[in-house]
Parts: sequence; structure tokens; C-alpha cells
Amino acid sequence: MPQQTVVDPNKEVTQEIYKKNVELLEERRRADELLYGISEAVFAVDKALNITLFNNTLEKMLGIVKDDAIGKPAKTFVRLKTEKGKDISLESVCFAQGSGIVTMESIVLLGQFDRNYFVNLKTSIITQRDGEKECLVTMADVTREKALEKTKDDFISITSHELRTPMSIIKSYLWMLLNNKGGALTEKQSEYAQKAAKSTERMLNLINDMLNISRMEQGRVELTVEQIDIKEFVPDALADFEIKTKEKGLAFKVEVDDAVGFAFFDKKTLREVLTNLVGNSFKFTDAGGIYVKATKENADFVKISVADTGRGLSQDDATRLFHKFGRLDNSYQTVAESGGTGLGLYIVKLYTEAIGGKVGVYSEGSDKGSTFWITLPVNYTQKKKLELDLTKKVESIANVSQNQTITS
Repeated sequence: MPQQTVVDPNKEVTQEIYKKNVELLEERRRADELLYGISEAVFAVDKALNITLFNNTLEKMLGIVKDDAIGKPAKTFVRLKTEKGKDISLESVCFAQGSGIVTMESIVLLGQFDRNYFVNLKTSIITQRDGEKECLVTMADVTREKALEKTKDDFISITSHELRTPMSIIKSYLWMLLNNKGGALTEKQSEYAQKAAKSTERMLNLINDMLNISRMEQGRVELTVEQIDIKEFVPDALADFEIKTKEKGLAFKVEVDDAVGFAFFDKKTLREVLTNLVGNSFKFTDAGGIYVKATKENADFVKISVADTGRGLSQDDATRLFHKFGRLDNSYQTVAESGGTGLGLYIVKLYTEAIGGKVGVYSEGSDKGSTFWITLPVNYTQKKKLELDLTKKVESIANVSQNQTITS
């Protein structure tokens, strides 16, 4: 009688499990090797925020060997801060609500030997075959770029300071010439002096804008936020444009709804913001008019709109506005006519967002006019104060009482 072979089903299952484990380990080993050599710093954590992956680049930055990090709490090795020095917890970075994807720019990674790195951070959630989730964190080192950016900003700031004094002196002498302090000028001489004075004024405006932006980007701007009567303030701040628009043959109207009461802003800054908005419309409106209107947006905000019948812009062009040097014109003739620096709307955005407001623009297209608008908080003590950290706009709750001076 032939001998029967008895198959142990448990043995087959064991072999299959072993085979799958070997495959998983091989996949993991291959993934580790791929991530180990890339230039970005990469690590992963499980739900308990213990390290499950740690690549070569991060080893060099932190001075930690991978084998010493795996399985340990990530917060022991990976310490993150904002540029202002505020701690960033890994809980707020990994396994965040929603998609779980978090992006942060120019945050500080504390490295070995007290060396810090500026990094752009991005996270993603990886689901394993067994259903367990891991948070993969990728950090690109942008320290060199930040150093170059600071060098550039310092150069612009110093140069602007050095230029302002001689330009102010030139402006004063031109004023004396135009007012016949050195004797009467001929008609042609007066024409030349007026053109020189206008160009000098444009240069001084550019220098002042650059200095303002430099201070804001370095967090050295002080805003005295106080309650402002919008119905009284807005017409007064824009009174000078009535003469300018008449000279250009344009209609000009300022309207404040009765429902609009008070809003919070720095008075000097709000005057500059409104002047920039209306001045922008004035440059690019050749016929028709400019219409300023203040309305109650909702219980929390007042909205101020500046509508014009000017050259308008496309939806694609709108995305280029409110950025540094965000010009839409490309020809020398248009630049010479407008006299703009491409900084006015950028300054509007920085100041408005600094006190928790918003900015925007709407246009139906070329030659159909534009409407620029800002919102101002009605109850500033309940709003968010934006720290002027342009590489990453970190918002924090600020309880600021009326007439309190804040540093942004």
C-alpha cells in the first residue's frame, strides 16, 4: 500500500506569511536606500510620533546616527521654530486634520553644534498595507538662499538710506529755482526744472517705498492701532485727489454708507494705503472717473472699494498684483507715463494684512476698469495680528486694546 503524504496547512500559512514579510522588508529596505541618499532631509514618524525613518541628510544636519534615532520620540531630535523663535510642535505638523498635508516655508531647524538651518517643510501621510499610518516629513535646506536674500535686503536698505539725503537736497534746490529764489527763470528753464523736480519726486517715492518695505520685512514697523471714524476720515484723506482728477478731466467721488461707523487701523498708515489705491487708479485711468465707496462688509469688517473706468486687467494679470514689483506693463512708454514703482499695492497688502484685513481686485477685462478693495476690522481686539514674516505668514491671536502700540 503506497504511503500517503500529509500536508500540514499551518506550515503553508507560515511559509506564506514568511514570504510576505520578506517582501515587505525588501520593499522597506529599498525605500530606505532611496531616501537615504537624497539631498532633502527626510524622516517619518508613526502615530505615537516615534521615528520610523531617518535619512542620511538629516543625520548630517542633526549629528544623529539613524540607528540611534529609529524608534525614539522625534521631538528628542527634531526641533523646529519660526523665524521669530516660537516653537513649532510636531503634533501641529504631523497627522494634522483634513488631508494631513502641511507646508511651511523658511522655518528654523535646530542642528548640531548650535547651527540652525532654514528649511521648507512638507508632510504627507503614508498608509501601510496593514492600515497603519506614518507621517513622512521632507525638509529642503534653504539656508543659503535666506542668507543671500538677507544680504540683498540689507544692501537695498543701506543704499536707499544713502540715496535719500542727496535726493532731498536736490529736491530743495529745485524748489528754490522754481520759486525764483535765485532769480527769474526763462520759460524753457522753468520747464526743465519742473521735469527734474517731478523725476526727483518719483525717485524719492521709490526710495521711501523701499525703506518702508525693508522695515516691514525685517519686523521693524510700529503700528499704532486705534479706532477711526471712517465716515470722517476717508473723505479727508483723499481730498487732494479732487484737484488732481479735475486737472486730468476725471470724475471723482467718495461715498460712505450710513451703516459704516468705526474701524481699526493706524491713521498714518491708512492714509498711505488709501492714497496708494486711488493713486494706482489715477495712473491708469484716462477717461471716466474714480469712485471710492466704504460699506459694511459684515459685523466684523468694513470694506473700502476703489473702482475706476481705466485700463482694467485680465484674471491672469490679477495674480501678479500685490507682489513686490508686481507691474503689469512691459513697455518703456507705459512705465514712463505711469511713474509707478510696482511697490504701492505690495505695501497696501502688507499693511492691511498686518491688522487682520484682506485685499483684493476685480476686473471684467482689458479696458473695462478695475475695482480694488480692502477690509478693515471693526473689533480689532477679536482679530488676528499678522506677524510680518513674509517667508511664512504665521498668525497668532493678539489681544490688543484700543490705542495700544504694537510692533509688527
